[in-house]
Amino acid sequence: MNVLAILESDIMKNLIEDVLMDETAVQNVKVIKPNSDLHSINYKSVDMIIIDVRNEYEKVLSYIEKIKKKYSYIKVIVIDVRKRSKLFKRFIKCRAEGYIVDIFDKEEFAYIMHKIIIGKKFYDLDLLQELFDEDEKNGRNKLTIRENEILTLVGDGYNNKEISQKLFITENTVKKHVSSIFTKLGFKSRKEVILYLKKNKRATYL
Repeated sequence: MNVLAILESDIMKNLIEDVLMDETAVQNVKVIKPNSDLHSINYKSVDMIIIDVRNEYEKVLSYIEKIKKKYSYIKVIVIDVRKRSKLFKRFIKCRAEGYIVDIFDKEEFAYIMHKIIIGKKFYDLDLLQELFDEDEKNGRNKLTIRENEILTLVGDGYNNKEISQKLFITENTVKKHVSSIFTKLGFKSRKEVILYLKKNKRATYL
């Protein structure tokens, strides 16, 4: 495995070289600065890219995103001590294999790197939870006001006939709204709706 590390810090350079030296799968580690000529690199011979984004390197990050899309087999690991959720979303979208925000000690870092090298993925749990929460919120925002009303009533255990009577609409209209809700939020049963509303403390979905 050939590794390309884009690093500004000499401390990070020493750490990564030290950790990867113990990995039998790694044959070569090339370290370059963020201001290096990235176009001159033969990416066909690169198996992993590690990039430390302590500062803003928009051109570098955009370029790496393009490389990942072109060479999907290249493993991309981002080290972001500033823990930026927007940056995290970008690299999740381009299917980066790792997103690390804290390096407490060498052993932990070595463990994470080894797992990624053998085919696992590693993402910061806090950033991952933020992403899930945002996706959930966006899903709720897709519902119309009427769909939100019906969602709440379904969660209260009312059937379609009872909902139609409460909202003074036809039962067929209720069925259409329920079907739309299930499609938008990915539900398969009314039981899932009830569990979903309990989990989210019956928040207002407007």
